[in-house]
Amino acid sequence: MVDRSEIDEENAMLTLEPDGFHDTQGRLMYFRGINIAANAKYPPFIPFEDTRWWDLLASWGFNMVRLTLFWEAIEPQPGIYDRSYLDKVEQIVDRASLLGMYVLLDMHQDLYSRWLHGDGAPAWAFPADVNPDNNDSFGGRFWGCAYTLSRDVRTCFTNFFESGQLREHYSNALAEVAKRVKDKPYVLGYDIMNEPSCGNIPNHDGHFENNFLKTLYEETIIAVRQVHPEAVGFVEPHILDMYTSKLTPFNVDRLVYAPHLYNPVSNTLWFDPLPEDVSFSILLSIHQEKAKHLGMPLFVGEFGSPWRLQPFYARDIAVNDAMEELEKNFVSNAYWDYSVKDVDMWNEEDYSLIDKIGNPRGLGVNVRPYVRNLRGLPLHQSFDRRTSIYSLSFKSEPGVPPTLIYVPEKLQYPDGFRIFVSDGYGEYHRDSGVILYYPSFDCHHNITIEPN
Repeated sequence: MVDRSEIDEENAMLTLEPDGFHDTQGRLMYFRGINIAANAKYPPFIPFEDTRWWDLLASWGFNMVRLTLFWEAIEPQPGIYDRSYLDKVEQIVDRASLLGMYVLLDMHQDLYSRWLHGDGAPAWAFPADVNPDNNDSFGGRFWGCAYTLSRDVRTCFTNFFESGQLREHYSNALAEVAKRVKDKPYVLGYDIMNEPSCGNIPNHDGHFENNFLKTLYEETIIAVRQVHPEAVGFVEPHILDMYTSKLTPFNVDRLVYAPHLYNPVSNTLWFDPLPEDVSFSILLSIHQEKAKHLGMPLFVGEFGSPWRLQPFYARDIAVNDAMEELEKNFVSNAYWDYSVKDVDMWNEEDYSLIDKIGNPRGLGVNVRPYVRNLRGLPLHQSFDRRTSIYSLSFKSEPGVPPTLIYVPEKLQYPDGFRIFVSDGYGEYHRDSGVILYYPSFDCHHNITIEPN
């Protein structure tokens, strides 16, 4: 187990406000995160254990991870929890904490269960009329279609959401995780269910989201808070209504709206004739409006594009377009994904920043400057990957604490860079890769980073 004395617990504590997370000095905290990982969808359900993969993430400037957890792994038999798996989850949180990386604990599922060509629920959580070993679900490139085309997938979701007993098992399973990590300050929160589906329960008028899904979210975060009172819950819309959610405000507080941001056309067909920048701008604005309606901060829990996207350079363009929109709107996010082996084993999907032979890829797009801790009102942020010019504008009073900007010097500025400020001064700390900016006036401040 990690020596807790090595973890900066005092400065790790965050508070959740309507506009997002704030650090101990009151600055807005922004997260450039990544999901770990698609390859964990199979036993032993752990993304990786070699610490060098953590060191790579830290060297690329990621300050949080969304860790995939699985009900099947936590509770393989009813009421029996896998202590070995929970030990490893705790070790992952400790390892991330040592590097100053926050962890969002994601109760992940796709198509309800691994036995339905997805992941998530254990076989004992199936209804009597669905056989885990012989059903009509399917995987492969078009696996997502099974949410609607598979009778057995729909039946499993319907049974789960209508069963108080199964929902209680599910809530208690996440509470078992909370027991292990409740005192760890780098736990960002709990993503209660990844991409939930309604099964056969209608949602055209919000019936499923507001009478079943919301019930699960509220029951589960209440169960988690029995052991982790300050826990923050992350909630997602119905997967088939990702951009048409009918969710209404919740009856519990300290929640974050955490939908995903994928272009459904290009990610399914691996080709899209429409401009990706327009798509992402529209889709993100929909999420922003829903978060505002719910009275929650927005966090994009997944986004990305497959490496099979055509033509060969389209993946980088799509990811860059998404990141430009997220940066411009100051939206924290987690890229999908970071698998370090078997990168395309799960239903032929391949989004990882690591290729099949263990080499990094896509870093010129994914690893870029961003503001981490901002003291003041955010106004503008952009990064041009062609010129490597980064700019930030915000409004604040002069003085401390400084605003912190992460700079990936080795990847984006191998020959060094120059800092231009409208007022005050900036200090670059090479050991942490962070610029500390101290404004001198009560006004709008502009910071620009350009390569030498």
